[in-house]
Amino acid sequence: MHKSLSILAIFSSLLIISCKEENKPKETPNLSESDQKTLNNSEISGEYSVKTLNRKKENLGNLIFDFISEEKRLAINTDCNNIAAEYEIGKDQLTFSNAISTRKFCQGAMDNENIISKILPKITKFDFSEKELRLLSSNNEVLISLIKTEKSE
Repeated sequence: MHKSLSILAIFSSLLIISCKEENKPKETPNLSESDQKTLNNSEISGEYSVKTLNRKKENLGNLIFDFISEEKRLAINTDCNNIAAEYEIGKDQLTFSNAISTRKFCQGAMDNENIISKILPKITKFDFSEKELRLLSSNNEVLISLIKTEKSE
């Protein structure tokens, strides 16, 4: 009889524990830093038109920023030259490196390219909401704001 009560107590304990585990809310697994980069990287992937460039809203021309997530590369098409850079992304952090550019001369069309070349290294963060991607400095100043194009959706 004593042995039967012990076995019954063990099975009852196991049953109670398993019920608690089933009703326990599922925890979100901790993502490694590389997993976070992949998730955020895919979120910003695509083409964007420029809304503001260093607070400038006019005479932006046909600037297109294309984030190519598979290669972690940004390709920028301007009215004259092309700019490319590698990027590294983490949770709310974004940095660019190894920027290169074609160097054709285009009368009056190179101002935006010069601005981009100067502020790209200053970008350290981003803010992403719906269709707008804002590229920020370390003190949260908006350096470039981008709108996702219809083509990318």
